[in-house]
Amino acid sequence: MAENQAEYQALARKYRPQNFEDVVGQKSVISALSNTIDVGKVHHAYLLTGTRGVGKTTIARIIARCLECEEGMSSHPCGKCQSCIEISRGTYPDVIEIDGASQTRVEDTRQLLENTRYPPIRGRYKIYIIDEVHMLTSSSFNALLKTLEEPPSYVKFILATTDPQKIPTTVLSRCVRFQLTALTADEISGQIRKIAGREGIPCENDAASLIAIAARGSMRDALSLCDQAIALGGGSLRRESVIAMLGNAGDELSEELLNLITSNQADLGAFLDKVRAISPNYKAVLDNVVGLFHDLCLFQFTGQKHLNLFQTPLAILEKYAKLMHPKDLQLYYQIALEGVNELSSGAEPSSVFDMTVLRLLAFTPEKKKRG
Repeated sequence: MAENQAEYQALARKYRPQNFEDVVGQKSVISALSNTIDVGKVHHAYLLTGTRGVGKTTIARIIARCLECEEGMSSHPCGKCQSCIEISRGTYPDVIEIDGASQTRVEDTRQLLENTRYPPIRGRYKIYIIDEVHMLTSSSFNALLKTLEEPPSYVKFILATTDPQKIPTTVLSRCVRFQLTALTADEISGQIRKIAGREGIPCENDAASLIAIAARGSMRDALSLCDQAIALGGGSLRRESVIAMLGNAGDELSEELLNLITSNQADLGAFLDKVRAISPNYKAVLDNVVGLFHDLCLFQFTGQKHLNLFQTPLAILEKYAKLMHPKDLQLYYQIALEGVNELSSGAEPSSVFDMTVLRLLAFTPEKKKRG
């Protein structure tokens, strides 16, 4: 038993893409990079930007494999040669990975960049992957800029950041920039089901969808949540286990709240009793309520033409968008958002939730108020 536990590898690591074909989403970025590599016009510096968990460092490593593969430079590295294997493990001598947060002294950066004067040991290029590059100090950026202006032909830089606004424009102007987008809930849930199938893990569609929504565009976060849910679910991905893990009741709770607002027959006490019984994470619940009203507002104006904008199921949007006035939804959104903000005040979370629901009902049009 202990041996099996030692051999277990987290899903996010086990299914980290090793080539461009495995990357979920980012089609335009992958297409541009593939074409550039295949025609041999590789720029000396790339900047990959985007929110956490969307694949910046993963794509940087794939670029490195494409450039260093012993079978030849192409957008389809073999993945079997010694270079590809070592780059995947992080042990290849000519691919240097740096955490921008650790380069707090300009001396560190200067020493690192001085090594660019020496040609690669084994590969075609000496590749520097700098993660969270925006965290470099001003002095470090100045040192980097000198190398970016006139780098040796064998040196390539791949920079990654979640906050490009903090990077000096002088550095930005010397990089080819690619913006990675947050993944949609459908893309994430589809990948979760695919991985579950490969692993032989029973997976309910609702469980995959709930995790995809909670991951907020990050595949890495989604797979980390899957690991937790699988452990909680005894080896399977079940809706009940995911709800218990996330601390919310998902779409069922959202629909009951909307029914409470739009119907004269709904029972407030029964609704709050049900919420209490779940023992939810009230922050997660209120975040979902904010997202719910956001989706309803957008759906009223866009309809079904842009379904990738929504995290709320289409059936709920179609039913309640017809029953609620756009101006009311704007107010409900603000009330829910205020509820989220009040959680930071230190008040009892359940009380904040109760008061948020009461405000939603208090500002409901007269014809819908309970008698």
